[in-house]
Amino acid sequence: MSSGLFRKYKAQFKARLQGKLRYLYHKAIYKNPGRPDSELVINIADIKMVINDRWLSRQGLEYRKIYKTANSVIDGAFWEHVQPVTGKNVKLIGFREHFVMGVAWQETSLFKHYEQELLENPSVQGCSNMNELIYLYEEKYDVLYQQLALEGIKSSRHNTDIEPIYIYIHADGSFVYTSGGNHRLNMAKVLGLKTIPVLIRGRHAEWQQVRDEYQTLGLSAFEQKYPSLENHPDLQA
Repeated sequence: MSSGLFRKYKAQFKARLQGKLRYLYHKAIYKNPGRPDSELVINIADIKMVINDRWLSRQGLEYRKIYKTANSVIDGAFWEHVQPVTGKNVKLIGFREHFVMGVAWQETSLFKHYEQELLENPSVQGCSNMNELIYLYEEKYDVLYQQLALEGIKSSRHNTDIEPIYIYIHADGSFVYTSGGNHRLNMAKVLGLKTIPVLIRGRHAEWQQVRDEYQTLGLSAFEQKYPSLENHPDLQA
């Protein structure tokens, strides 16, 4: 086993252990804590919010802890950084240009954006120049797109070789996309896929209260109080 693969499996084992310990801690606090291995299958069309948690993790220790932790309950200023998903997603535009219209990567809007980024940063997507970026996208993402076209987005739950796709759940139960898995999500949109398997990075503290009520009120009383949440995936997990 290579050292890189060993580090990957070690990190995955550590994350699973921390997730189980966090679940035990949450059981002492909440009536209905989320299980660390719960995977939701959600409609892509329902993802209407996004947060750049990778960038945010570099702005302070409290944000870094959130970014490095899964299945957490989050309150405070973190949620102020959530933004609506817009049609100005340069990655989605670039993917449509390349995969649908047949435009070469280097001519897409995405790569023009990367070209500007390289003027301001030493590397983009781990690449230090445009030729490296072109090679990366031709060798990795062209292949990934074909895989998704044939197989859809696979679950990571029982496959350690697949990187999980994470979301957050806001106070009202809306889904908030994260910095990870953007390539797969945007490819899924280009392909017209309807659903995507996700794990929970974190839940708003108010949403956790709703989950607790789901446990304590009983189904009939809960549906009467929250009729719009009757079929919410996070309440079925």
